[in-house]
Amino acid sequence: MTKSAQIKGLRKALANRKTPRAFLPSMKKRLAKLMAGIVLALLAPMARAQTPVSIVPSQQVLATAVACTGGVQSFAVSNRNQTQHSATLVFTGTVTNSELQIQGVDSSGNTFIISPTAQAGVVFGGISAIVNASGYYPAVNVLVTCSVGGTFTLTYSGSQATPLVQGGAGFLSLIDQQIFTGAGGGSTQNGPVFPTPFGNSSGVVLFKYASSAVAGGSLSVLCVNTATSTSEQFLFLIANTTAQQTFKVPPATCAQAQLLYTSGGAAGNITDEYIFDAPGTAVNTTLGSYAHITGTTATAVKGTGGTLVSITVNTPAAGTISVFDLASGSCTGTPSTNTVAVITAASATDAHGTFWYNDSLQNGICIKASAGMDFTVSYQ
Repeated sequence: MTKSAQIKGLRKALANRKTPRAFLPSMKKRLAKLMAGIVLALLAPMARAQTPVSIVPSQQVLATAVACTGGVQSFAVSNRNQTQHSATLVFTGTVTNSELQIQGVDSSGNTFIISPTAQAGVVFGGISAIVNASGYYPAVNVLVTCSVGGTFTLTYSGSQATPLVQGGAGFLSLIDQQIFTGAGGGSTQNGPVFPTPFGNSSGVVLFKYASSAVAGGSLSVLCVNTATSTSEQFLFLIANTTAQQTFKVPPATCAQAQLLYTSGGAAGNITDEYIFDAPGTAVNTTLGSYAHITGTTATAVKGTGGTLVSITVNTPAAGTISVFDLASGSCTGTPSTNTVAVITAASATDAHGTFWYNDSLQNGICIKASAGMDFTVSYQ
């Protein structure tokens, strides 16, 4: 007999006045049990439907020993509702420059770069780069661009709700951009335009000739503005040495950056990397370089190209302080060409202070005061 028939019979017997009173308690208990069973059966599917769905973390090998083509190579992720994404890249062979990014594709087919861009080289424990990204997209791709001559292995890891922490090799890939690795030093090299990790240029560029060096080479850091092409530029002249050279990049608003190498002639391969200062880092824009001037003779503060950071007038006098973009050989007498700035003081009672420039001078930093005053030039 079905449960519904049993319930109907019990209800009929309880309503019948001829049913013996001794049977009534047991019949009521039985009816209550049958009703409770039906209620639980109805609620069970609802309870299962409201249970939170847990996405199992996914790990996938996207490429193994794949040859670099020099162009963008895209690898689709088998997406299983992942919202946290991480890609790991390992190179073998010779790779002079490369990039790693994670791309999200929305339901309309629009594509977005959702991760930082890593300029990859061997950075930590054999790993070339790690980038992380967040957000749900119906499709996720991992993009690799690397120069012909090497191979790479690419892996992906995804999860649903675990927050991404920028630490270890992942954080190193964020701040340490290896622009050229063993690229030819005898020709001009233009690095890719990439988003800076913190929207600021502050950091250091490390440069090294692998074997033979040459005079006359230079590095330029460009802060690229899409509307005006370039919004800020810092120029550094490379010394004729195979020792590692360090160039401090001053802080400036810099959403996108590009590193350019100009060759001075026949030279060995070059390697350089751009290490950005993390937020909270104390910024020393001058690396301790300064010149204290009290006379009126034209002074070659820096005989070759560099960055004029600031001029601090310690004790003013009626006169001017003029700055010229001239090499040391032209910084004589009273210069009249390549004027960069002129500071005018009306008298010794003028308020004095610091004048900030952060300007790149291509030939040299030449300073000439028209009157004897005490001032300090900070530069690099």
